[in-house]
Amino acid sequence: MVAVKTDVEASATREEISHDHLYKVTGLSSSNLEKLAQEPAADFEEAITATGYGWFNISLMLCTLPAFWSSVSVTSAASYIFTRAQCDMQLRLLDMGTVTAMTYIGMISSAVIWGFLSDTLGRKKFLVWGFFCSGLIEIAAALSQNFTMLLVTRFMSGFLFNGPFAVLVTYIAELHRTDLRARVLLLTGLFYTIASTTLPLLAWATMIKDWDYTIFGNFVIHSWNVFLLATAMVPLLTGIAFLCLPESPKFLMSRGRNEEALDVFRKIYSMNTGKLPETYSITKLVEERPEQRSRGLTALKEGRSQFIPLFRVPYVAWLLLVCGAHLGCMFGSNTIRLWYPQLAAMVGSDGKEDLCSAIAPQQTDDLSTEDCLPIETDMLTYVQSAVVGAGSVVTYCIGGALINRCGKKIVPGISGILSAIFIIMLPLIANSALPMTAMVTTALALTSLCSASLSSIAVDLFPTSLRVMAMAIFLMTGRVGTILGTVIFPALINFGCLPPFITISAVLSLCGLTCFFLPNTTLKKLE
Repeated sequence: MVAVKTDVEASATREEISHDHLYKVTGLSSSNLEKLAQEPAADFEEAITATGYGWFNISLMLCTLPAFWSSVSVTSAASYIFTRAQCDMQLRLLDMGTVTAMTYIGMISSAVIWGFLSDTLGRKKFLVWGFFCSGLIEIAAALSQNFTMLLVTRFMSGFLFNGPFAVLVTYIAELHRTDLRARVLLLTGLFYTIASTTLPLLAWATMIKDWDYTIFGNFVIHSWNVFLLATAMVPLLTGIAFLCLPESPKFLMSRGRNEEALDVFRKIYSMNTGKLPETYSITKLVEERPEQRSRGLTALKEGRSQFIPLFRVPYVAWLLLVCGAHLGCMFGSNTIRLWYPQLAAMVGSDGKEDLCSAIAPQQTDDLSTEDCLPIETDMLTYVQSAVVGAGSVVTYCIGGALINRCGKKIVPGISGILSAIFIIMLPLIANSALPMTAMVTTALALTSLCSASLSSIAVDLFPTSLRVMAMAIFLMTGRVGTILGTVIFPALINFGCLPPFITISAVLSLCGLTCFFLPNTTLKKLE
């Protein structure tokens, strides 16, 4: 007679075999496996909150400080060399604006490329290689011997630098919990302030004297070459620093690589708390999508379809609003910021204390004559630029305290309108260096707060698979505004003192009004 197993016996046998197999594979007992199976999966916000706040976050911000310093130096360092280089390279005002704009043209040309690659292939590798290679191009720019070489290297520097910087803002946001995210992004605006304060001091230290070293026969190193070479070291060091940081766990989750994301969360938790990674309370993450491990061309083909929703409702409307506001903000902010060193040098030269008399149309005369004399600058000129850069500290402190209370769209809206008021008053009140410095400092502090707040809103509006692409377009439109401003400003000077400042004020007012139409993203969780 053949023995027939009951259902209970059959079930027990299957359980014993399953337990033995799984114990060998996982090292977990059946009770632990059952507990793990029943435990609810945590989403990204729960997982990042469980890591706490500590040394990892501090280390992250210390690594991003030179990254934001690099952003200021890549885009602004050229504006400090014009007083010295204008005769070496026979530059006119329009040429100076073209050199400044060329960096932003390079950034615009690569914006969509970098956004697509990062959303498809990851964050960390672009931070490392992007900053490092940008530093190498900056070294080439520092060795420029003529106007053409300077233009080409400024374009290449912008082309390479745009990628890692667009990734950087997203990367920082994806490593902080909801209640800290907006404040941390405002803190990065403070890093801009630090860079804007120290960059003119570095310029003063390297360019206050005329240094001319001739090597290899016709190769001449001037003081402004030394200044550019010093600034080129920062992005190089930034790329090396990011080697020590992990991939974004939010990106890993969006690609279905939850085990890798868990490993990152455990490392962050251990560094923040000093406890063993195994004590991290989260053991299971929400499956946002099936695991994707495609590499190379396959990953790029798969990623092509994932950014298409960015240009559909509702994302396309949000993109147009936030990018339009950012374009106006950067049109006003960077035009004044990038031209201020030259304006500060003009005011006081040849006995001209009034801003309007200093920038009168005769200043745009051709400088390519043999008896060209560079504008003399002293320590006061650079100190004024440092004061202008440091002026944003107070506004960032106030903005950080108010942004979650008043709402993210209220802060940039009011900041944009107030900055427009100060800009329109600039040619009317700035009859000497002191009031001009005070007015420019206040206006730039408000526009910086507006820009940082808009960045925080842009990060919140879009899901992980679209975030870097959206940020790349967001930054691209801001740079379009910068190009328009730096080229239009010297052109409008030919029509008088008031037209350039009226134009900037009108654009900033429109920027502030646009902010009030943005969606409310205060304390919004990342998708």
